[in-house]
Amino acid sequence: MKNAKNLLVVLMLTDKLHCIFKPIEFKDKIGESIVIRLYNPKNDRNKLIEMYVNFDPEDRCLGLPPLTKEGIERWVDYLSKNGYNIVAEHRGKIVGHVAIVPLENRKDVELDIFVLRPYQNRGIGQELLRNAINFCREMGFEGIMITTQCSNLRAKRLFRKFGFVTIDSDMDECYMYLKL
Repeated sequence: MKNAKNLLVVLMLTDKLHCIFKPIEFKDKIGESIVIRLYNPKNDRNKLIEMYVNFDPEDRCLGLPPLTKEGIERWVDYLSKNGYNIVAEHRGKIVGHVAIVPLENRKDVELDIFVLRPYQNRGIGQELLRNAINFCREMGFEGIMITTQCSNLRAKRLFRKFGFVTIDSDMDECYMYLKL
């Protein structure tokens, strides 16, 4: 009976998520069709792992994504179990990913965003971030926390464009927050 109850809760949450987040299709800056949608662990796990296995080492930020395939698998499974995930897909290939993980206070979330290098500077990161922010609002979260490298000027510029403000920084890390 307990397993049936847990399954019912999962199904209700899944239905709620799909009501809140409808897939969108848009044309990126070079005219390619990109779909932004919720991550489906059953169908997308291997494609997301493949994206990170092929991730350019220069685009890694603060140790993420992990370097080894085993580390990537553990990380993807952790994100799937503990948060919400949105992907950008081009011709069946995952090319971008946003991970949204609730913080301990359950009012705020931490957000990570990654786009494969060949798909950067095409508006995909902006579309992923816009949809992630809207999703977080609809889910009732109060704020979004992002940590990035202080030297990552392009990411910080994108986050500021969407209203994030720097709340703290040190030599390596810049902490940004968006009140929803």
